[in-house]
Amino acid sequence: MHESLAAAPISLRRLEMIEAVVPQFESFRSAVGVRRDRRVLFLRWWDREGNWGIGECSCRPDPHYSAEFNEAVKRLIESYLFERLPVEGSVGDVVMALSVIRGWPFGRAALADAMLDLIRRRGGRDALDALPTRVDEVPAGISLGIFDSASEAVARVDDALARGYRRVKLKVHPAMDLEPLAAVRESAPGAPLAFDANGSCTRTDLHSFLPALAALEPLFIEQPFGPRRLDLCVELKRRQPGTRICLDESVEERGDLLIAYQLGAIDELNLKPGRVGGQLAAIELLAECDRLGVPVWIGGMFETGVGRFANLRLAARLAGAAAHDLSPSSRYFPRDVVAAPLEMSAQGTIPLIAESPVALDEDALRELTCDRIVLEKAG
Repeated sequence: MHESLAAAPISLRRLEMIEAVVPQFESFRSAVGVRRDRRVLFLRWWDREGNWGIGECSCRPDPHYSAEFNEAVKRLIESYLFERLPVEGSVGDVVMALSVIRGWPFGRAALADAMLDLIRRRGGRDALDALPTRVDEVPAGISLGIFDSASEAVARVDDALARGYRRVKLKVHPAMDLEPLAAVRESAPGAPLAFDANGSCTRTDLHSFLPALAALEPLFIEQPFGPRRLDLCVELKRRQPGTRICLDESVEERGDLLIAYQLGAIDELNLKPGRVGGQLAAIELLAECDRLGVPVWIGGMFETGVGRFANLRLAARLAGAAAHDLSPSSRYFPRDVVAAPLEMSAQGTIPLIAESPVALDEDALRELTCDRIVLEKAG
């Protein structure tokens, strides 16, 4: 973190924890489960002058992707984090206060990102200024769920390619029928396809399921095994040297990345800012990936426009990435909580029209809210 940002003054008068249920157009099935709506937690940080910033906590409402979930994060903030945050201090003071808590990257990310958003809204330094490049058009990939029928899978992939998406990632699970995947590859032999197992594979899948996936020539297989099973990733690379492994859940901090790299268990990284502790932590990981020569792109957790715009801004600093998992939020939600949801061009890119802070649709946020907790600082 740049010294000028670390020294930037910040105050805290009130913190709002706003939980909202945002309906989806359709359900989405992966190895983690079925999602029918986005139950999302927002943190709104108010300073003593009445300025505010907002961050989206991108964890799930259940502990199926990571150990964190909404209710637990609310308890963490209410019982442990809020009391540590200074009434008056600096960005560096807040980062230090958050670092005392071990783990809980999603909760820490939402707090830190709300603070950084406040600083940008009042005209202060942008945390992303530390990154050297910026593009105005971000190439978008799409993540599709598990399909039961080959015809539906082919139709959905064909539609995604026709819309211009630069990469199509399909969720997979060892118990699924592989016919839909085979049909997709036959229908689109040269298409940029990837598979994401969300850690659902075990050692037994080294013998049949994973070789079958590799035969379909994906760009990579994302998170084939559980987050701590890098040993199996190494074994997969030994058995199938041509298979590229993209890690997701396995990397929550710099040390995880270094271990995976030293073991030869990673070929590229899906970097989800919320999973690693927010923008500042993501910037550090991007620098480490650059040093190691590990390709990296920005992923997401079904964020609304609040988190999706923040991810887009980070993706715009990665000029060499072929695609990011940044489908426009209009693909998922009939109604978003931002005034101008992101849109994608026919060329498969999302334009970064302006870097001004995202404007909220306050009416939508209020109507979709199911729980609101307000924490006040004394004095």
